[in-house]
Amino acid sequence: MAAPVDVQRTLDPSEQSVGQARRFVRDALTDWSLDDVADTAVLAVSELVTNVVLHAGTSVQVRMQRLDSRIRLEVQDSRAERLLPMSGVGVADDAEGGRGLLIASSLARAWGVTYAGGTKTVWLDLPVDGQDDPVPGEDDHVGDPDPLPGLANGSTPRVAPRPPAGTRVRHGAGSDDVLTGVSSDALDRLGVDDYLTLAVERTRDSVQADAAFLLLASDFALDFEVKAVSGLDATLISTRVDARGPGMPDPRHPHLPVLVPDLGRFPVPLLQGTALASLAVAPVNVEGRVAGVLAVASEHRDGFNDHESALLQRTADAIAVAVDRARLRAAERERRGWLSFISEAGDLLAGSLDARMTMAITGQIVVPQLGRWCAVYLEDERHHDVLEHVWHQDESLLGRLREALEAEETPGGVDDLVSVEVVRLPLVARGRRIGVMLLGRDRGDLLVGELLLIAESVARRSALALDNARAHGDLQDVGNVLQASLLPARLPDAPGMEVGVVYEAAGEALDVGGDFYDFFAVERGRYCFVVGDVCGKGAQAAAVTGLARHTVRALALAGFPLGEVLDRLNAAILDESSGARYLTLVCGFVRPVQGGVLTTLACAGHPPPFVVSAEGRVRRIGRPQTVLGIFEDVRYEPEELTLDRGDMLVAMTDGVLERRDGGRMLGDEGVVAELIALAGHPPQAVAEGLRRRVLDFAPTPQQDDLAALAIRFS
Repeated sequence: MAAPVDVQRTLDPSEQSVGQARRFVRDALTDWSLDDVADTAVLAVSELVTNVVLHAGTSVQVRMQRLDSRIRLEVQDSRAERLLPMSGVGVADDAEGGRGLLIASSLARAWGVTYAGGTKTVWLDLPVDGQDDPVPGEDDHVGDPDPLPGLANGSTPRVAPRPPAGTRVRHGAGSDDVLTGVSSDALDRLGVDDYLTLAVERTRDSVQADAAFLLLASDFALDFEVKAVSGLDATLISTRVDARGPGMPDPRHPHLPVLVPDLGRFPVPLLQGTALASLAVAPVNVEGRVAGVLAVASEHRDGFNDHESALLQRTADAIAVAVDRARLRAAERERRGWLSFISEAGDLLAGSLDARMTMAITGQIVVPQLGRWCAVYLEDERHHDVLEHVWHQDESLLGRLREALEAEETPGGVDDLVSVEVVRLPLVARGRRIGVMLLGRDRGDLLVGELLLIAESVARRSALALDNARAHGDLQDVGNVLQASLLPARLPDAPGMEVGVVYEAAGEALDVGGDFYDFFAVERGRYCFVVGDVCGKGAQAAAVTGLARHTVRALALAGFPLGEVLDRLNAAILDESSGARYLTLVCGFVRPVQGGVLTTLACAGHPPPFVVSAEGRVRRIGRPQTVLGIFEDVRYEPEELTLDRGDMLVAMTDGVLERRDGGRMLGDEGVVAELIALAGHPPQAVAEGLRRRVLDFAPTPQQDDLAALAIRFS
């Protein structure tokens, strides 16, 4: 049995202590001829001392003991009150720290924590009984590979050979077992993320590299994502790396390691700005595909030889299962993110019935997630694609991009828009092509695989939303034209009379056909006025409105008396609507005569009109009669009366009288008060005042159309 050997060293609580501890441990094990365990011990002491420096903030004592077939490593600090967990030491995937003890314990045969005399000591037992492993002889040497076609030997990047099955390689006196010291259940104990972090640390130590990193392949694009680093800035984690860029496996030999002996001549973007000078890269192969990349870097040119590249490849092969598990988990997270993206995009697009807004939403959805810029073209009547909308992640380039596209130039011809790959996505809705969407991506950044499916899915949703918006717009145009046809284009000049009118449609512009009004000359000096309200809204109500207005106008102009006008209108409505629609209406003839205004009036189920005297007195005139369009055997009897000069006749629909605010209603009382307040004002001001009173009566939107007609006789 070897005599016990015991060495120790006390270090300050500073960042330099970590490097000092690593050198102390390596030197001690070299003195004991135990280089095989040095990498494991150095990694373990690095993690433990880092924990003390970051969390305890006290001086740290490192102790090494040689005990038979094991090494006892102890790291002591002076904060006994800071307890460490003895079980369940896992940490969350997104935690920024707390993995040092996990990694160190996974390297050990046994470990524990001792609290005594105000100190806390973490101890690890590291096995050293693997010395009987065979070491390679001359026959194990791997010869120099044939250079790739077009590449010369020397400082040129080249593919390194893969060692034959069963071949052992090593660096210096280190073991060829790349994961020596890592317990067999480390993957289950640590979880995928921490295991891969440990593997990267272990790889860096095994070849005495200055830095190491691990990349995961993406299922959605031709790129890799930085998963773990050692000796590099942690902010590089999650950085995307082009799968075809420098420092990646050669596309002609994607399953073989690559050596880049001089990063000065062949720069790798991920390592720019660092002191690293050479690189070795090994693909992580899983079932014939590259699931990841394991790489080490040195601050020296030609820092790695074929032996180290072979060792690196063996490490990559050893962690392949864990890498693929991490890749699948990352792909699942990304897939869920894209599914959420598609769902939210669909909701946003479905909520718009305006074509311009829909195209703007489309641009903001796809930029920058799917491209640097987006352009939407829609087919015109000649089936030509017309540029309708442009969006760019740099708003200052919008004008130049639009100019280039309108001139049918290649966007790459504009200096600030160079290095773009234009992707064309057809816009198809209900089996019909309605246009095309262009996406501008970085040159060489192809839209392939699942990412292409995502872009096509967004394009389909955008096309459907655009088609719906255009159909809605067409329907709105039809509604607006129809609505305009239901109201007089203009009011005639009537000598001795001044007319004011307001009309306010409730809800969407498509809700046509509710209330209506008319005022027209029947014969010289004699005029007809009409205010009506059809039950319901929409196209059927609009049909009744049009029938009523034009029937009254035609019959009145033909010279029929007022009673017969309403009788014939009632019969026409019954013939057309079979009782499904009815109409209330106030209609009359007015003619200035000597000493007043001769008025003939009939109220068919409609609120009788008001008369406002020049002195501000308000009264109702007219007798309510049966609603139009319900009963066949109805005869309407008009009334005749004479109004004074200076009187103002005001007729309105129930959208004014029945305006509600909860349990309150504007009603006759509210309208009369408003008419008294407006007495003496011009008829148009009176009509506008009634509309304002209705809108201000309640905070809720108006639920019914309103129409008001005011005629003052002078």
